[in-house]
Amino acid sequence: MKRKSRGQALVEFALVFPLIMTFLFASIEMGFYVYSWSQANYAARRGAEQASSGPPIRALADYHTEPDECVRLIRAAAIRTTIGIQASDVRIGYKLQANDTRIITDLSNPTIHRKAGNIMQVQVMYDYRPLTPVGDLFLSGRRIDATSRRTIVRYDFSSIDPLSVCR
Repeated sequence: MKRKSRGQALVEFALVFPLIMTFLFASIEMGFYVYSWSQANYAARRGAEQASSGPPIRALADYHTEPDECVRLIRAAAIRTTIGIQASDVRIGYKLQANDTRIITDLSNPTIHRKAGNIMQVQVMYDYRPLTPVGDLFLSGRRIDATSRRTIVRYDFSSIDPLSVCR
Protein backbone atom coordinates (compact mmCIF):
# COMPACT_ATOMS: atom_id res chain seq x y z
CA MET A 1 0.00 0.00 0.00
CA LYS A 2 2.81 2.42 0.79
CA ARG A 3 4.35 2.11 -2.64
CA LYS A 4 1.05 2.92 -4.36
CA SER A 5 0.53 6.14 -2.34
CA ARG A 6 4.07 7.30 -3.11
CA GLY A 7 3.45 6.91 -6.82
CA GLN A 8 0.15 8.72 -6.53
CA ALA A 9 1.79 11.71 -4.84
CA LEU A 10 4.40 11.87 -7.60
CA VAL A 11 1.72 11.87 -10.30
CA GLU A 12 -0.26 14.56 -8.49
CA PHE A 13 2.87 16.67 -8.11
CA ALA A 14 3.66 16.24 -11.83
CA LEU A 15 0.16 17.46 -12.70
CA VAL A 16 0.07 20.41 -10.30
CA PHE A 17 3.67 21.66 -10.65
CA PRO A 18 3.22 23.31 -14.10
CA LEU A 19 0.15 25.16 -12.83
CA ILE A 20 1.99 26.42 -9.76
CA MET A 21 4.96 27.57 -11.86
CA THR A 22 2.67 29.28 -14.38
CA PHE A 23 0.92 31.14 -11.57
CA LEU A 24 4.27 32.12 -10.03
CA PHE A 25 5.70 33.39 -13.34
CA ALA A 26 2.46 35.23 -14.16
CA SER A 27 2.56 36.96 -10.77
CA ILE A 28 6.18 38.01 -11.29
CA GLU A 29 5.49 39.21 -14.83
CA MET A 30 2.41 41.24 -13.87
CA GLY A 31 4.34 42.85 -11.02
CA PHE A 32 7.15 43.80 -13.41
CA TYR A 33 4.66 45.12 -15.98
CA VAL A 34 2.99 47.35 -13.39
CA TYR A 35 6.42 48.50 -12.23
CA SER A 36 7.43 49.35 -15.82
CA TRP A 37 4.18 51.23 -16.39
CA SER A 38 4.71 53.16 -13.16
CA GLN A 39 8.30 54.01 -14.17
CA ALA A 40 7.12 55.32 -17.55
CA ASN A 41 4.54 57.56 -15.86
CA TYR A 42 7.14 58.79 -13.39
CA ALA A 43 9.58 59.55 -16.22
CA ALA A 44 6.93 61.54 -18.11
CA ARG A 45 6.02 63.45 -14.95
CA ARG A 46 9.68 64.30 -14.18
CA GLY A 47 10.26 65.45 -17.75
CA ALA A 48 7.15 67.64 -17.68
CA GLU A 49 8.20 69.19 -14.37
CA GLN A 50 11.58 70.06 -15.87
CA ALA A 51 9.88 71.43 -18.98
CA SER A 52 7.52 73.65 -16.99
CA SER A 53 10.23 75.18 -14.84
CA GLY A 54 12.90 75.66 -17.47
CA PRO A 55 11.41 75.01 -20.90
CA PRO A 56 13.16 75.51 -24.22
CA ILE A 57 13.04 79.26 -24.89
CA ARG A 58 13.00 79.09 -28.65
CA ALA A 59 11.63 76.43 -30.92
CA LEU A 60 14.58 75.16 -32.90
CA ALA A 61 14.85 72.74 -35.81
CA ASP A 62 13.98 69.23 -34.62
CA TYR A 63 13.64 67.61 -31.20
CA HIS A 64 14.88 64.28 -32.46
CA THR A 65 18.30 65.67 -33.45
CA GLU A 66 18.47 67.48 -30.08
CA PRO A 67 19.91 70.85 -31.12
CA ASP A 68 18.25 72.49 -28.14
CA GLU A 69 20.09 72.18 -24.79
CA CYS A 70 16.80 72.48 -22.88
CA VAL A 71 15.36 69.51 -24.76
CA ARG A 72 18.40 67.48 -23.71
CA LEU A 73 17.80 68.53 -20.09
CA ILE A 74 14.12 67.57 -20.27
CA ARG A 75 15.00 64.16 -21.67
CA ALA A 76 17.72 63.73 -19.03
CA ALA A 77 15.23 64.56 -16.26
CA ALA A 78 12.80 61.99 -17.68
CA ILE A 79 15.29 59.13 -17.81
CA ARG A 80 17.43 60.00 -14.78
CA THR A 81 15.59 57.91 -12.22
CA THR A 82 14.15 55.17 -14.42
CA ILE A 83 15.50 51.88 -15.69
CA GLY A 84 15.29 50.82 -19.32
CA ILE A 85 13.99 54.07 -20.81
CA GLN A 86 16.22 55.63 -23.47
CA ALA A 87 16.35 59.25 -24.63
CA SER A 88 14.79 58.21 -27.93
CA ASP A 89 11.70 56.97 -26.03
CA VAL A 90 10.94 60.51 -24.79
CA ARG A 91 8.96 62.84 -27.07
CA ILE A 92 8.40 66.49 -26.28
CA GLY A 93 5.74 68.86 -27.60
CA TYR A 94 3.73 71.85 -26.49
CA LYS A 95 0.35 73.56 -26.83
CA LEU A 96 -0.14 77.28 -27.16
CA GLN A 97 -3.30 77.26 -25.02
CA ALA A 98 -5.05 74.80 -22.74
CA ASN A 99 -7.94 74.19 -25.16
CA ASP A 100 -5.72 73.49 -28.20
CA THR A 101 -6.16 70.03 -29.59
CA ARG A 102 -2.94 69.85 -31.56
CA ILE A 103 0.50 69.33 -30.12
CA ILE A 104 3.20 71.48 -31.71
CA THR A 105 6.68 70.14 -32.17
CA ASP A 106 9.66 72.14 -33.34
CA LEU A 107 9.75 70.25 -36.61
CA SER A 108 6.22 71.32 -37.58
CA ASN A 109 6.53 74.98 -36.59
CA PRO A 110 10.12 76.19 -36.02
CA THR A 111 9.34 79.90 -35.66
CA ILE A 112 7.07 79.87 -32.59
CA HIS A 113 8.66 80.93 -29.32
CA ARG A 114 7.54 79.15 -26.18
CA LYS A 115 6.51 81.33 -23.30
CA ALA A 116 4.79 81.28 -19.93
CA GLY A 117 1.27 79.94 -20.22
CA ASN A 118 2.09 77.40 -22.95
CA ILE A 119 1.58 73.77 -22.01
CA MET A 120 4.55 71.43 -22.34
CA GLN A 121 3.86 67.75 -22.99
CA VAL A 122 6.30 64.94 -22.37
CA GLN A 123 5.43 61.50 -23.70
CA VAL A 124 7.31 58.31 -22.92
CA MET A 125 6.70 55.40 -25.29
CA TYR A 126 8.68 52.18 -25.23
CA ASP A 127 8.23 48.50 -25.99
CA TYR A 128 7.83 46.30 -22.95
CA ARG A 129 10.29 43.41 -22.75
CA PRO A 130 8.91 40.46 -20.73
CA LEU A 131 10.99 38.73 -18.05
CA THR A 132 9.52 35.24 -18.10
CA PRO A 133 8.24 32.73 -20.67
CA VAL A 134 4.69 33.41 -19.47
CA GLY A 135 5.23 37.11 -20.28
CA ASP A 136 6.46 36.16 -23.75
CA LEU A 137 3.13 34.44 -24.34
CA PHE A 138 0.81 37.19 -23.10
CA LEU A 139 2.69 40.51 -22.96
CA SER A 140 5.08 40.28 -25.88
CA GLY A 141 4.87 43.29 -28.20
CA ARG A 142 3.08 45.53 -25.68
CA ARG A 143 3.91 49.23 -25.84
CA ILE A 144 3.85 51.30 -22.68
CA ASP A 145 2.74 54.88 -23.29
CA ALA A 146 2.71 57.59 -20.63
CA THR A 147 2.01 61.29 -21.13
CA SER A 148 2.28 64.22 -18.74
CA ARG A 149 1.50 67.89 -19.33
CA ARG A 150 2.53 70.96 -17.34
CA THR A 151 1.97 74.66 -17.87
CA ILE A 152 5.10 76.75 -18.32
CA VAL A 153 5.36 78.86 -15.21
CA ARG A 154 8.07 81.16 -16.49
CA TYR A 155 10.80 80.91 -19.03
CA ASP A 156 13.56 83.29 -18.05
CA PHE A 157 15.52 82.26 -14.98
CA SER A 158 18.63 84.27 -15.83
CA SER A 159 18.14 86.64 -12.90
CA ILE A 160 17.78 83.74 -10.46
CA ASP A 161 20.05 81.02 -11.81
CA PRO A 162 22.12 81.62 -14.93
CA LEU A 163 22.68 77.88 -15.39
CA SER A 164 18.96 77.18 -15.75
CA VAL A 165 18.65 79.09 -19.02
CA CYS A 166 19.32 76.77 -21.93
CA ARG A 167 21.04 78.25 -24.94
